[in-house]
Amino acid sequence: MVVENATTRTLYFQLKDQGKFQFLAGQFMQIGSPGFGECPISISSNPKDSKKYFTLTIRAVGELTRKLISLKKGDTAFVRGPFGNGFPEVTKNLVLIGGGCGFIPLMSVYEENKKRKDIKIQTFFSGKNKESIIFGDECKKMKQSGDFNCILEEDAWIGFSSKKGRVTDLLKNKKILNDALILVCGPAGMYKPVVKELLRQKVTPANIYLSLEKRMHCGVGVCQHCAVGTKYVCKDGPVFSYEYLRTLTEYNFD
Repeated sequence: MVVENATTRTLYFQLKDQGKFQFLAGQFMQIGSPGFGECPISISSNPKDSKKYFTLTIRAVGELTRKLISLKKGDTAFVRGPFGNGFPEVTKNLVLIGGGCGFIPLMSVYEENKKRKDIKIQTFFSGKNKESIIFGDECKKMKQSGDFNCILEEDAWIGFSSKKGRVTDLLKNKKILNDALILVCGPAGMYKPVVKELLRQKVTPANIYLSLEKRMHCGVGVCQHCAVGTKYVCKDGPVFSYEYLRTLTEYNFD
């Protein structure tokens, strides 16, 4: 277990048949505890390590998640998955744009591709304040080794940014890598200004993918709580191309 901040923990899990387990960066697991229900949590670890373990980075926001972050080594949890589709295969330069807990699935993509020599990786990350920072140690390593840009809304973060602001403030002052695959994940309110800024920089819409969060129960598209147009976040997402989302009034930011 890694303590990320006062309310967030990264937990390492091993299944009884872990050697057969596989997942794609961007997929999620349903995890629960008897008497507390279950909830969807994005996988945050490197898919290449899936034969040994997988990690879930969990923020305590209710009774179940408070129970989950209190788990100790040797405790048992009930998991189902992986569910949904992952991020597309990375075949060219990569741009990661995350806000708050939205950086969790993006970390999985980063870990999978960070050692590659054939692509460049550009990362933009924003958080609320110092108390809410996740992956602090990893952020320091990313800053040292690559094009890592971070900003906090309420605090300056020494060594990262001397200013306060949102992720769009970072984007407005930085040239996006040319013809890159762009993956975005964060609070729903972040998507419109981020996509509008990307389009202002003449980014090709077909290169943009967003990971959505909706209320999910079943994980297989049966309960229909997470409909997005004619598709479901749990089954067809959580990653959607902007090419699809722009056909929906809610997500057309052109």
